[in-house]
Amino acid sequence: MVAPSARREGLHGLRGVAVILVVLFHLFGAGRVSGGIDVFLAISGFLFTGLILRRVTGEGLDLSAYLARLVRRLLPPILPVLAVVVLASLVLLPAPMRAQTWQETAAVLLYVENWQLISSQLGYDAAGVQTSPLQHFWSLSVQGQFYLFWPVVLTAAWWLLRRLRLPARPALAVVVLAVTAASFGYAVHLHRLDQQVAYLHTGARLWELTLPGLLALSAGHRRLPRAARAGLGWAGLALIVSCGFVLDGAALFPGPWALWPVLGVVLFLLADDTGAPGSADRLLTARPARWLGDISYALYLWHWPLLIIALHLSPRPAGDPMLSAVVLAVSVGLAHATHRLLERPLGDLRRWPSPLRTARAGAVVLVVPALVLGGSGLVLDSRARQEAEDARASLAQQVLNGTSRDHPGALALRPDRGPVPEAPLLLDPTEADADLPPHDAQGCWQAAEDRPELAEVLLCPEPPGTEVPDPVATVVITGGSHGAMWEPAWRVLAAEHGWRVLVMVKAGCQLTTSTGQFPVETDLVPNASCQEWNRRALTELVELDPDVVFTLGTTTAQAETTGEKASRGFVEVFEHLAEHDIDVVAIRDIFRMQSDVPACVAENLADPSVCDTPRVPGPSPLTPDMVPDNVGLVDLTDHVCAPEVCQAVVGNIIAYHDHSHLSASFATTLAPALDAALREAAPALYAQTG
Repeated sequence: MVAPSARREGLHGLRGVAVILVVLFHLFGAGRVSGGIDVFLAISGFLFTGLILRRVTGEGLDLSAYLARLVRRLLPPILPVLAVVVLASLVLLPAPMRAQTWQETAAVLLYVENWQLISSQLGYDAAGVQTSPLQHFWSLSVQGQFYLFWPVVLTAAWWLLRRLRLPARPALAVVVLAVTAASFGYAVHLHRLDQQVAYLHTGARLWELTLPGLLALSAGHRRLPRAARAGLGWAGLALIVSCGFVLDGAALFPGPWALWPVLGVVLFLLADDTGAPGSADRLLTARPARWLGDISYALYLWHWPLLIIALHLSPRPAGDPMLSAVVLAVSVGLAHATHRLLERPLGDLRRWPSPLRTARAGAVVLVVPALVLGGSGLVLDSRARQEAEDARASLAQQVLNGTSRDHPGALALRPDRGPVPEAPLLLDPTEADADLPPHDAQGCWQAAEDRPELAEVLLCPEPPGTEVPDPVATVVITGGSHGAMWEPAWRVLAAEHGWRVLVMVKAGCQLTTSTGQFPVETDLVPNASCQEWNRRALTELVELDPDVVFTLGTTTAQAETTGEKASRGFVEVFEHLAEHDIDVVAIRDIFRMQSDVPACVAENLADPSVCDTPRVPGPSPLTPDMVPDNVGLVDLTDHVCAPEVCQAVVGNIIAYHDHSHLSASFATTLAPALDAALREAAPALYAQTG
């Protein structure tokens, strides 16, 4: 059995359509996803499945020739793009972002950029000055992994089928179908658990490459009437072009809705090249479509780094028509030049050494720079982290000593405080998203996802270097990430008063008894993992018997629909702890900002007030008569927000590390305010201090 020829003239033009959709949506689409990447993956899966099958079932797969072909086709256009990104990072980016960019460059060269983004907890973000200039390489990494994985699978399957004397074509179809079904099922499963990880995960994307590959095993569709195939072609093209306008792919893919663009490709493949007047394939073999296909690979490579560089150089925001038009024109020009000067000349086999030497040279070109840049990135990242940690440690000491003049943070909101001096921000906006509480680096907290294994309760000890010998009291911080974000302020007070402060937290999981029995107007319904975590956490707290449990008293989650809530499930927790003579400090939740604060500040350094959010007026919905006697209420809203607005930058410190969590540096400067509030809410702590 020999797979049918993969020479499909219309596919070349369709590839150009897919990439131009990606580029236009990136530039003008306000963060929407076009589905063009899914089309690109599907086309690649069909073509490479056919290529491998023809080699395996014919003269056999020559590994060195196959790898040399990948080097010739994929590597030359990538190198100038990466060179520009590395040079731009030296000029435009602060040390933390430069380190991340160099590590990602190494990941791109090794075709593991999707795994790098996952491990760095970076999603596929809309364009901005904090966005990675290389994140679009995730799809090329998925393709590269497929190009190495798929020949092994098909070759092994072919060998086994011949040994078993099974009919090759149906049996290979079963193998491809099994891989497709397994990957699709995994994509649906992972999409429910963690959509951002699923979006980048090779296992969740594999089906998009293998499903069209089924058509490489059969030419039966060519027996359909020409008119019917022409209709299929237009139906497929309509699905492809409409996808980004109809679906929010950034949230829905790679789940079942990703079938929309992939099935569009399948329909187009079923149509084949009809050559019929007015057909979709006739349109896509016209000269403009062929030209788009020619430059599609280089255009995809160039457009995203150029957009991110332009955002660093221009005051215009992402999506600005003029900025986007300039980036588009430059991208097309560079893509055309790259195709003419690199891709087309280097497509000539006579310009290359033997396949084995080409494959070896490609490996050297990929691995050596990857090692250099990856190692340099790690060193630079370590240095930047240490500098940021030193800045926070110095700030904590200044807060203790009352000498935080240039970076007063929350102290700047005190009525008796004078004007804030002109000074640089304590941390660059590109560093602020990593300005996290100490427990985050300790790895002793649970993620928010609804998985049974994440219901285990972990207890964070005191970070190294902050241990308090012979503590006079023990405090446990809990209540989800909005409770745990106050840890830096507690660390300052622990050092001053001799308290042992522990952290017990599951992200997105407030300490509550709610399982859906209370009205939605007052209580959120936690996921199953959170409900189990809360049951175990209450048991752990009783066994620990701390002097104080610090947790949320209200929540502003979903406040845009139901307002700030004094949850009945919170009060039941307080009552349960009261039965065991454990005191509680319940803090009012903070207001949430309208956008990601570090990203907004980075784009508006000249006037960070653009990033401020109007303060929601009114007192806390939780009052003393609603809680048992073991609870002391704390409300530090006036120390976080000004009377009219919640500011993005307060006292030369970026106040939030995202849109709803205080930065660790700003939380540190809240220690004096927390100290004053605790003296009323938990006087027993100070009685033990003496």
